[in-house]
Amino acid sequence: TSNFLRADGTWAVPGSSMIQSIIIAASDETTPLTTGNGKVTFRMPYAFTLTAIRASLTTAQASGSILTVDVNEGGASILSTKLTLDNTEKTSTTAATAPVMSDTALADDAEITIDIDQIGDGTAKGLKIILIGHRT
Repeated sequence: TSNFLRADGTWAVPGSSMIQSIIIAASDETTPLTTGNGKVTFRMPYAFTLTAIRASLTTAQASGSILTVDVNEGGASILSTKLTLDNTEKTSTTAATAPVMSDTALADDAEITIDIDQIGDGTAKGLKIILIGHRT
């Protein structure tokens, strides 16, 4: 197997500590989001160390309560501060409150669920969750 050169100039063996992203669509692109548990459920394809998490929208909501999303492993939240997307923003990377991960070790075959805990004016659409990290 060939090694790969990382952006920082170090070498990595494929599948080891290379940064990966797992992107999950938690809604379709055109239907306004609603609150609820288990908007999407999937299983981790392998053990994964989470180093960052973010969310994005196709259409930002204009006003109202801040859109808030939770991610769960086996029914327990992996976030001590949940993902939020500020009004008029399409990404959580610019949110006034950053998410805080309380569980960064996602187990192989763990059931992951995405909940929408709070919405605003009901105009947000196209929610995606991005898990960033590396295979353990």
